[in-house]
Amino acid sequence: MNHALIYLWFVLLKRKVLHCCQGLRRPTTLLGFAAVVFLVGCLFHYRRLEAFAQLVRPTSLAGGALLMLGGSLLKGFLQRGLVFEPSDLEFLFTSPFTQRQVVFYRLAPAYLFALVQGLIFLAIFKSHLAHPVLVALCLVFFQVACFHIATGAAIFAGTISDQLHHRLRWMMLGAYCFMTAFYLHSAWDLKLVPSFVSSPLAQLFFYPAVTLADVGAATPVGGWSLGLMRMGRFPAPHLWQSTLYLGSFVTSAAATLWLLLRLKANIFETSFVRTTRAAEKRFRIQQGRRVAVIEGLPRTSVPLPKFILFHGVGAIIWKNLVVAFRLKRELVLASVFTLIYSGFLFALVFVYHDFLAKGGWTSNRDVADFNKGIAMALSALAFFLQWTFSFDFRRDGQHLIGFRALPVSPVALALAEIIVPAAFCLAFQAAGIVMLMFYAHFDWSTLLCVLLTYPAIALALNAVWNLHYLLSATQCAAGKAKSASAIGTLMVVALSFLVFFPAAWVAVQLGSRFNEKLAFAAGLAIQYLVDFLLVLVLAKLFQRFQVARDSQ
Repeated sequence: MNHALIYLWFVLLKRKVLHCCQGLRRPTTLLGFAAVVFLVGCLFHYRRLEAFAQLVRPTSLAGGALLMLGGSLLKGFLQRGLVFEPSDLEFLFTSPFTQRQVVFYRLAPAYLFALVQGLIFLAIFKSHLAHPVLVALCLVFFQVACFHIATGAAIFAGTISDQLHHRLRWMMLGAYCFMTAFYLHSAWDLKLVPSFVSSPLAQLFFYPAVTLADVGAATPVGGWSLGLMRMGRFPAPHLWQSTLYLGSFVTSAAATLWLLLRLKANIFETSFVRTTRAAEKRFRIQQGRRVAVIEGLPRTSVPLPKFILFHGVGAIIWKNLVVAFRLKRELVLASVFTLIYSGFLFALVFVYHDFLAKGGWTSNRDVADFNKGIAMALSALAFFLQWTFSFDFRRDGQHLIGFRALPVSPVALALAEIIVPAAFCLAFQAAGIVMLMFYAHFDWSTLLCVLLTYPAIALALNAVWNLHYLLSATQCAAGKAKSASAIGTLMVVALSFLVFFPAAWVAVQLGSRFNEKLAFAAGLAIQYLVDFLLVLVLAKLFQRFQVARDSQ
């Protein structure tokens, strides 16, 4: 790698760190940073729990490795070119740097990320591993190999036609579905394929094809699966085995780097196109426009309904509903994700009840607690859906000034903006609950808990993300716009968890002194109070929003 590029990367890294430290003077950034530190501190404090030991079992490590490898390949293939900062693009592509030097410059942040990830893994899972340093080093080199694969896939995908890219993308998704079903069947004994598909009668329709059950019943695969399921903690290898393990991961990283540098493709043209599109998308998001406006397309207006609910400030609700139903891609994506997430919970319920049916003893209280845990795990679906259902202030950036002139109160307008994404989150969570109720039996107390808890969670999450957007929009209006960073997004995610801390703390304290019903009621009341305060802050920030105009 060129010494000038190393110096440039080091200077930019130092500048980003200083800019992040200076950003801690803002209250929202400070709260987000505190939430990240609090989350990492909690993980480090409870690192000796048995649940962490289950995460480093060979079955879990194999699943995580497959997920990292497949995700890196798919992400790079969908990217279709390397993405740089616009300032880096102007400097790198006009300077006498070779393609290999530019690729190494692009991989430098990834190498640093892999090293930090290995150190965090070592700090959290050290007590559950026989050779923690060896496992951490293997993880670092495996992550480096995944970065090489993602970069190579991005470069290769930028050189093929759109038609071939479309076909290969669906072929990869089909292969990933097969690999997921095979892994769950071999490692965790979860059968995603219905039993009638693997029956002899069904095989007659696909003769002489081989089914998944035939592959799983093969002698080599069956022996590997049984060995993988019987192994507990990460084995304690001897010196030569440790050298072999580490050498294999180092070799994989070196081999993927060699293949990456052997690619005969021009990265400058594809990277320029991809970087330009990413910059335009980032600018649209800063302005509150999620999609590009294509001129010349016919536009049809939707009349206001006759329901009194959609009159006045309710017109904002109707407008967001129309936008939501027109963006069918987001709805389909959310439906698929809900189906996958609910299917995973359904598999856990199936395994648990299958364990009970085979003679596993447990009390009725344990069964009820398990069902409550499944219902509360489904509440985490709102954390992922709220980004897809951004039918609120995040799509109205160019209309914020116009909304200021409406004859409605800021509180009513803030509620009208966040009620549509919250309602969509609740609707998709209700679909997941209905799916789980076909096998899990929820009592009336669990259903009442779901009915009261889910709205509070959805309102809090959407209020936090809208609050972050309005703060960014205010900076854009004042001429202080900056590109969205991964650290800023991570802080907002951590703040999304932090808004539930007061209610959880009150519930835990009261639950240890009084009964659970009182603790739940008090925690729920605290959470709704926090939601109300977030809406007030959101309305106040919207009321103070203004655009500075140059004097004529």
